[in-house]
Amino acid sequence: MLLAACGGRGLSTLGSGQPGIDVAQAALRGGSPQIALQIAGNILATSPNSDPALIIQGEALTALGRLDEAATSFSTVLQHDPASVGAHVGLGRVRLASDPSGAEALFLEALQREPRNAVALNDLGIARDLQGRHGDAQAAYRQALAANPDMSAAQVNLALSLAMSGQSRDAVQLLRPMASDPGASRQLRHNLAAVLTMAGDKAEAERILSADLTPGEVLQALEAYAAARPNAVAASMLTPSDVPVPAPAAVAAPAPAVEPAAQRGSALVQLAAVPTEHAAQAEWQRLRKQMPDELRGHRPTIARSERDGRTYWQLRTDGFADVSQAAAFCERVRATGHDCMALR
Repeated sequence: MLLAACGGRGLSTLGSGQPGIDVAQAALRGGSPQIALQIAGNILATSPNSDPALIIQGEALTALGRLDEAATSFSTVLQHDPASVGAHVGLGRVRLASDPSGAEALFLEALQREPRNAVALNDLGIARDLQGRHGDAQAAYRQALAANPDMSAAQVNLALSLAMSGQSRDAVQLLRPMASDPGASRQLRHNLAAVLTMAGDKAEAERILSADLTPGEVLQALEAYAAARPNAVAASMLTPSDVPVPAPAAVAAPAPAVEPAAQRGSALVQLAAVPTEHAAQAEWQRLRKQMPDELRGHRPTIARSERDGRTYWQLRTDGFADVSQAAAFCERVRATGHDCMALR
């Protein structure tokens, strides 16, 4: 999602008090969902109705891209406690990419019980942006910031939403001070490049991206940002919450094997954009060696493209059931330090 996707993942709604829950929460915040999943599983083995453990399990499964299993965990909590804010927020996040309208209803349900829950308000903004309702989204981000003025994710998302609704200059003014800080993250700098691209300042955006990316990757990023101009939302940039959680690449265990593309749907991802067809083929071989588990069962698609008078070759792979599955795959790929963009 274009909007800031670091996530506290609803943990602010969980209570402690059960052995291991605090440790599992810390593992999630530290970017180790596999460890959190193991701890939650140990708790559930002896206390199968522990709602805090089920929510931790759901958040960890979400981080690992196992969305159907995550939904089951959150739904189980709602059977025990229909008023659970954490389960409503967690289930909403599972549905964000595939059903933003349904996700919005879940976030609103959580907010009926906790009207100033900044995490739910931020996620509500994402759901509205994904439906193209940028004005409503911006109202939600501003409410999140009123509830928690230090919530950087809501501020970043507000800037991106402004850019996507045609207010790119305002977005740049909001984001530049954060992205110019010496300690700014790579993602924050790239978010600034995104709004600069949408504001028409491609040269500065390219300069920022070139500090981190190869020329081919810069072209790929600029193409994605340009596609997110007014009335188009790129789901890989929106950010669900204020506690920074690294993308699931920090997981120690291997990512789940990918089902063979022939057995899956038509969503796809783009892995690179390079100057020659030979370079695209070489990049595929390099990625296969570096990410054998992520790319198992996938085959490359290489297509010629032209942009701004320049020719380059896009390296893609397809066969995902839907765009949410492709987005989850991209999270795992980006966690290994490579670029990835989910496409419809």
